[in-house]
Amino acid sequence: MSAAGGERRQTPPAGRFASGLNRLADGAAGLVLFALMAMTCIDVAGRYFFSAPLDGATELTQLMMGAIVFAVLPAVCLREEHISVDLLDRWFPPALAAPRGAALNAAMAAMMAAVCWRVWLIAELTADYGDATEFLAIPLAPITYFIAVSSGGAALAFAANAVRLVRPPARG
Repeated sequence: MSAAGGERRQTPPAGRFASGLNRLADGAAGLVLFALMAMTCIDVAGRYFFSAPLDGATELTQLMMGAIVFAVLPAVCLREEHISVDLLDRWFPPALAAPRGAALNAAMAAMMAAVCWRVWLIAELTADYGDATEFLAIPLAPITYFIAVSSGGAALAFAANAVRLVRPPARG
């Protein structure tokens, strides 16, 4: 219930879907980050106290870092929480801020769609060659497909932002 009017605002289905995806991505990245932290602690303790580091820790660290970054990429793009530099904002007319934002988001959507397409092609080659990590022999194709899908999700997020910025806000 809102404090002012006593009414409860309904979240539109698309908003609930995006909110659910954001929570899923954030939760998955958090779990992988926790696993990375635990693995690092085990590796360091094994290395210094028992002279026995965790086998494959370097490979697992690399894979987990990629999973963390690409798991949250679509959510970060949708929430527009990525790093940006606003050097020209001071001189840019405020009336053109939304169209400029829409154009930039549309351009980023196109660029991320291109990244998705190219990474997907690399994933297919990786699967065909049977590429795997050197020590643990973890197949690289599923991870590369995940990166492609996440890049596609980022492209969709940027496209959704562009549409949102072009539409006038709904009056309630």
